[in-house]
Amino acid sequence: RERNREHAKRSRVRKKFLLESLQQSVRALEEENDKLRNAIRENLKGEADEVLSKCATGGPSVIASDPKEATRALDDPDYSLVKALQTAQQNFVISDPSIPDNPIVYASQGFLSLTGYSLEEVLGRNCRFLQGPDTDPRSVDKIRHGIEKGEDTTVVLLNYRKDGSTFWNQFFIAALRDGEGNIVNYLGVQCKVSEEYAAAFVKNGSDDTR
Repeated sequence: RERNREHAKRSRVRKKFLLESLQQSVRALEEENDKLRNAIRENLKGEADEVLSKCATGGPSVIASDPKEATRALDDPDYSLVKALQTAQQNFVISDPSIPDNPIVYASQGFLSLTGYSLEEVLGRNCRFLQGPDTDPRSVDKIRHGIEKGEDTTVVLLNYRKDGSTFWNQFFIAALRDGEGNIVNYLGVQCKVSEEYAAAFVKNGSDDTR
């Protein structure tokens, strides 16, 4: 039990830094929005208020004012981390290890756009459907090992879209744990990278696939 608590503590710390990084992305987007609002006010004059009112979302902010708030957000049952990922328009999926084959139970719009699949084609499937003939099995083994151990894992591997085209994916997977340290879900974040980046990643031994 003590070991599980320690795992949960370390997991929350890692996810706190991930959330803070996403919050920075959200802040950058908000700054861009402010610039756009100012440009509209300067150029549309009398029509500006009407245009801006139509664009307003009025949703609550997911930005925490300090790291402690970010940590508390990760402990909320409503998965504030997922909200932050959604707001930052990240490519990610959530899987459920309590179901046989650890299938996807949630996929972001970014993930669907990146892979070309519809939500109906993704839900209930294991992420391995993105693999293909040229996907390095060593990277796949590292992902499998990370899941078995409940450890945060990052690899770069070649994945396949629905239309058969390929892209290099920097894939990060982390276990989401409850207060007792039990794994309740896995979070997988996908980031499309260049072939040059992928080659450098492997060359530097970042994914231990040599």
